[in-house]
Amino acid sequence: MMTKQIDKSIFLFSLFVVILMACSRHQPTPIESNEIMEDTCSVIPKKDTVYSLKISAVGDLMVHDYQILRAHRNDTDSFDFSPVFKQVQPYLDEADILVGNLETVFAGKDKGRSNKVLGYSSFPYFNSPNAFAEALAQAGFDLLTTANNHTLDAYPEGVVSTLNLLDSLGIRHVGTARDSAEKQQLCLIEKNGILVGFSGYTYSLNGIHRPKDKPYLVNEFINYDTTKIGEMCNEIRRLKTAGADFVVAYVHAGTEYQKKPNSYQRRVADSLFHAGAQMIVMSHPHILQKMDVLTSKDSLRKSVVAYSLGNFISSQVANEKSYKDIGAILEVEVKKWKDSTFISAVSVIPTYSYWRKDHIGVLPVIKAHDSPNEVIKLRKKDTMKVNKAYYHTLEVLRGDMDSTLWKIENERYRLEWR
Repeated sequence: MMTKQIDKSIFLFSLFVVILMACSRHQPTPIESNEIMEDTCSVIPKKDTVYSLKISAVGDLMVHDYQILRAHRNDTDSFDFSPVFKQVQPYLDEADILVGNLETVFAGKDKGRSNKVLGYSSFPYFNSPNAFAEALAQAGFDLLTTANNHTLDAYPEGVVSTLNLLDSLGIRHVGTARDSAEKQQLCLIEKNGILVGFSGYTYSLNGIHRPKDKPYLVNEFINYDTTKIGEMCNEIRRLKTAGADFVVAYVHAGTEYQKKPNSYQRRVADSLFHAGAQMIVMSHPHILQKMDVLTSKDSLRKSVVAYSLGNFISSQVANEKSYKDIGAILEVEVKKWKDSTFISAVSVIPTYSYWRKDHIGVLPVIKAHDSPNEVIKLRKKDTMKVNKAYYHTLEVLRGDMDSTLWKIENERYRLEWR
């Protein structure tokens, strides 16, 4: 009788151990912070929720003569830019927030300073068909910075008509305004539980002066004016005060076709970093420049800087040896945990502007290099440039960084984020 009781006790103890081990392996899924999770073993407090989003940024969105002519459809006297982003659309679709530098205006047909190309124009005074803006909306762009050296290419009226068109397409904008009240408004976008603030400024207006009675038209720091740089930094602080968890600063600055950022770019980036910007994207050189990671003295805060993402789409024919056809999609993954918001991963998708008879479009370089049969058929000239871009892009982006911090992964150049 005693033996049976001992056997029974051993059996019950063993069963308890098995159940306890099973419960220890169970991982509760996140639930609301004021709730608890119950199972057969215990009451387990819920882990803190981690919010995340991906911000994807591109460089210059330009429309030159060759793009206008190829997009024109003679039978309907209309324009079709819909094929432009088709090859990179899967990458754009992965973004929670997609942003870029709009380096043209939409003033309307025959309403620019020059109307030499079917009623529109490119360099030196840009004015593009509205169909290009529609293509940007279809591609998924959430926000465009409109402050650059071509902002006033079609007079102040071009600024207003551009913003009106973007509003009608549901594309947010930063850097220009229709009145003083709009200029004072902060650009904030909430996504996935994270509030992101955006700022946009340009160092040049190509010598075109804003009307004295319309100082609100464009955010500028002409000739890298120290006082104006201070204003940029104040806007970053205002965004933080308004509750932004993460701040992105778009700055039009640099020297065209130079492979390295100039001292002014570095100074501006440093100022914006100390003001609180966590992601700094520059444009204007029209070619790729190096990226950098800025770290606070206590190593508790880090920001990523892209000194130039090059031309995302264009058809520039000057400076043939300057790699003006190479651009990039910068992907920054952001996480928010409790009161802390930080970058968790950074990657770059190098791109190339290819030419076809009916359009000029954007191609993912690594995919075109590794799997040429999976992308649009290219001219021999384009194929050669893509192969060069495959190696050139990584060399430029990493600059003086430790080369071991970069690796090719999932058709991207991925920067190890420490």
